[in-house]
Amino acid sequence: MSLQLTFFSFGSLIGCIFTAVLGSFLAAIRNRSKSSSYLAGAFFLLSIHAFSFVIAYSIDSPIAAYHRWLILAVIPALSCMGQFFFFYPSPAKEKFAFRFLITQLFVWISFSVYYIFSTFNQEPIFDFSEQIWTFYLPLENKILGVLVLVYSFLMIFTGIWRSWIASKESNRFTGLFVLFFSLLIFPPVIANSMSRAGLISRTDFLTVYTFFMIPGSFVILVLYINTTSDQTRFLNRITGICLGTFLLILYWIGLASVSRQEDTFDLSKLREAENSIFIRKNVPDPDPSLRVGIPTNPDSPKRFPRQSSGYYDSVFPSKAERYFVEGNKEESRSVLYKFDLENRKYEAIFPYEEYRNFLHRAIGPYFAVLFITVFVILFGFRIFFRGAIWNPLKNLLIGIGKVNQGDLNTKIQVRIQDEIGFLTDSFNGMVSSIREARTALSVYADTLEDQVKDRTSRLTKLLEQQQGDYFLTSLLLKPFGIETARNGKVFVESFTRQKKQFSFKEQNHEIGGDLCMSTSLKIGGANCTVFMNADAMGKSIQGAGGAIVLGSVFGAILNRTRLFEDRTLEFSPQRWLRSSFLELSKVFEIFEGSMLVTAVLGVIEESTGKTYLVNAEHPSPILYRNGKASLIPTKHFFNRIGLPFDPSSTFTVQSFQLKPGDCLFLGSDGKDDLIVGLREDGSKEINENQEAFLSRIEEAKGDLHMIYQGMEEYLTDDISFLKIEYSYSQEPLRTNGQPTKFVSKEIN
Repeated sequence: MSLQLTFFSFGSLIGCIFTAVLGSFLAAIRNRSKSSSYLAGAFFLLSIHAFSFVIAYSIDSPIAAYHRWLILAVIPALSCMGQFFFFYPSPAKEKFAFRFLITQLFVWISFSVYYIFSTFNQEPIFDFSEQIWTFYLPLENKILGVLVLVYSFLMIFTGIWRSWIASKESNRFTGLFVLFFSLLIFPPVIANSMSRAGLISRTDFLTVYTFFMIPGSFVILVLYINTTSDQTRFLNRITGICLGTFLLILYWIGLASVSRQEDTFDLSKLREAENSIFIRKNVPDPDPSLRVGIPTNPDSPKRFPRQSSGYYDSVFPSKAERYFVEGNKEESRSVLYKFDLENRKYEAIFPYEEYRNFLHRAIGPYFAVLFITVFVILFGFRIFFRGAIWNPLKNLLIGIGKVNQGDLNTKIQVRIQDEIGFLTDSFNGMVSSIREARTALSVYADTLEDQVKDRTSRLTKLLEQQQGDYFLTSLLLKPFGIETARNGKVFVESFTRQKKQFSFKEQNHEIGGDLCMSTSLKIGGANCTVFMNADAMGKSIQGAGGAIVLGSVFGAILNRTRLFEDRTLEFSPQRWLRSSFLELSKVFEIFEGSMLVTAVLGVIEESTGKTYLVNAEHPSPILYRNGKASLIPTKHFFNRIGLPFDPSSTFTVQSFQLKPGDCLFLGSDGKDDLIVGLREDGSKEINENQEAFLSRIEEAKGDLHMIYQGMEEYLTDDISFLKIEYSYSQEPLRTNGQPTKFVSKEIN
C-alpha cells in the first residue's frame, strides 16, 4: 500500500475538513437543541462521505476499494437533514419523527449489510476512468443511487411540509433551509450520475461536489446560527467564516494550477519518447523502462483512452493520444502514448507508477499549505481574535451581568480604542450616569420623606395627611414644568391640567403624572430646542412620583449636556436622543415595572427647523400647517420607559422638516380619552379615534386654552399639550400654523 496523492484527493480533503469543523462547532453548543444535534450529525456524516473520496484518490492499493463502505454514510446524513426539519424551529410530530427515523435507519442498515457482504465476494479492480480501486458492483451501486435519490426527496418533502405548517416568520427561514439543502445535495448527486454515464469527467464532478459542498454547508451554518435559539459562541462563528473562505480560495487556486500538471507530465513523456527515437539509431535501448516502437494490437492488453486538453498538442509536432493500459500477471499497469513522427506512427509506454509519482510530487506542497492553513485558522486565529475581540466582549458581558445584579460600581478597563473600546467606554459612562441618577433619587427619596414628616407635623391641625402629601408632591413637581419659552426661532408653549384637584390653605392645586419640559441646548455645536411631553402611569401620587423621577433625571441630562457642552461637538441630535432615551430607560428599569412612562422626546435644530423624535408608546405628534391639522405617522414605537429595552434591536429616530409658520402639537392620551356618550348599561363610552383631536385644533386655530375649553367637560384623565411654533425670525411671533410673511428688514 502506497500513498499517491492526486488533485481529487486534495479537493475531497477540503470538503472533509470543512464539514467536520462545522459538525464540531454545532456539537460544542451547550444545551443544544435536537435540531442542532441532527444538523451536527449530518455534517459529520458528510465529512465521512468526503473522507471516502480522500482514501480512494490517495491510496494506490486494492485495500482502497473498501472506501465504498464509507460512501454509505451519505444515506444517514440525508436522514439527519430530514429529522432537522421536525425540530426546527420547534419540535413537531416527535413520535412520527422517531418512527420515521427508525424506518430509514432500518432500511439503511439492511442495505449496508447487503452491500458490504457483496464486497466479500468481489476482488478489487482498478478503475482507470476514475483512477481508483473499487468493486464491480453494478446492481448494488444502482440500488445505492436510487436510495440516495429517495432519501433526498424524502428530506425535501419533509422540509416543504414543515414550511407549510410553520408560522409566517418561521416559514421564511424553513423555506430557505429547504432551498440550501437542495443546492447542497442535488447538484453533486446529478454530477456524479453524469460522470458515471460518461457525460462529464470526474474532474468536473469533483469541482461541482466541492463548489456546492463548502459554500452550501457554510451558508446553512450561518443561516442556522442566526435563527436558532441555541447559544452559539461568537469566536466560533468568526473561525468558521474564515476557514470556509480560505478553503474555498485554496481549492480554486489548486484547480487552476494543479489540474494542469497532467498536461505537463504528458509533454515531458512525449519529449522523452521523441528523443529516444532519435537516440536509438545509435544507442541500443538506453532506458529499459521506456518502450518505443511500431503500434501493436490495440485490443491486447485493454486500453482506456484519456482525452487530451490540447495543451501538448500545440507544442508537440504531431497529434498525440494518451491511454491507460491495464496490467496483468506479466506486466504492470502503464501509460501509453500514440503519436505520429516523420509520417510514421509510434507508441511509447511508461510505467503507471511514474504517472502517479509525478502527480504526488506536484500536489504535495498544496497539502502542506492546506494543513498549515487549517492549523493557523483553527488555532492561530482563535488566539488572535480571543485577545482582540473575544476578551473585550467577555469583559463587557461580565460588566453588564454585574450591573444587572445591582452593582453600579462596575468599571471596565478600555484597552484598545476601537469600536469595542468605544462601546465599553459608553457602557462605563452609562453606568456612571445610572449611579449618579440612583444617588440623586436616593437623595430625593430621603429629602421627600423628611419633608413629608416635617410638614405633616405642622399641617395635622390644618388638613388631613393626604392633602398634605398631595401639596408637597405638587411642589416637587412644579419646578419641572414650563409655560412658555422662546429659543431663537422656536416658540414653545405648554398647557397642563391634572385630573386630581385639591385645596390646601384655601388655594386650589392639582397633582398628576403629565409633564412638559423644554429648553435650549447646544448639540453638535448647533443651537437646538429640546422638548419632552410625558405621561407617567398611575393615579395621583404614583403618577406624580413617576413625573418627578422623570423630570429629575431628564433635568440632570440637560444640565450635564450644558456643563460638558464642548464634549457634545461630535454628537448629532440622533445620537443625543439615543443616549438620553437609553439613560432614562435604564433608570426606570430599576423600579422593575412599578413605574412606567409614555413620552415623546424631540430635538429641533433652530437654524433649519429639522426635527427629530423618539416615541415611547405616546400618542402621535400633530402638525398644524396652513390651518390644517394632520397626524405625523410614527414609524417606530419604543416600549414604555421602564420596560426592558432590547439592546439588539435597531434604535430608530424619526425626522421631518418644519417649515416657517408650522406648529407641532404633542399631547398625552388624556386629549383622546374623552366621554362621547353613555352605553345602554349606563357605562361611559370613551372615544378611541385619535384623529378627533385634529378638528379641535383647527376650530381653535391652534390656541391651547381654547382647545382645552372645548373639551374640558368631557375629560377622564390628566391632559397636557406642548405646542412648538417655528418662525422665520427670532422675534416672538404667533402664527398658529398660518404662513408668515416678512419684509427683508425683519429677516435681517
